[in-house]
Amino acid sequence: MADDSSKGNVIKGPWKKAKRISQTQTEKVQQDMVYVDDVAESVMIPMIHGLAENGVDIKSDRFITEVGFINESIRALLFRHLGYKHTMSDFIKHIMVMEKAKTEDLYASFNDDLVDKMNKVLEEEKDKKDE
Repeated sequence: MADDSSKGNVIKGPWKKAKRISQTQTEKVQQDMVYVDDVAESVMIPMIHGLAENGVDIKSDRFITEVGFINESIRALLFRHLGYKHTMSDFIKHIMVMEKAKTEDLYASFNDDLVDKMNKVLEEEKDKKDE
């Protein structure tokens, strides 16, 4: 446990650049986060049950991390929908590419070349740390 006898420097405000957030703004953010949690859960639970019913091992560590990724992707979509920033949105923007098959047919495709390059860089970084 840390020694609590040392005192740090405390600088008292108010600061001119400090932004005041009203109680109603705080309540709206709280309500939005509850909404995000509820919707993500309502999407994820049936998906996990459906996968389990079709023989997917939902207890493996790998499954749990992959489902965590999917859950965070859903949360990013909901954050964007509500006007909030989520770092996963930027990641998705880089690894997914919008393409046109015909004039009115748009679809997103996975940029597997980019993800493969990213994986190689991450593996190299991991190897350097392990040395």
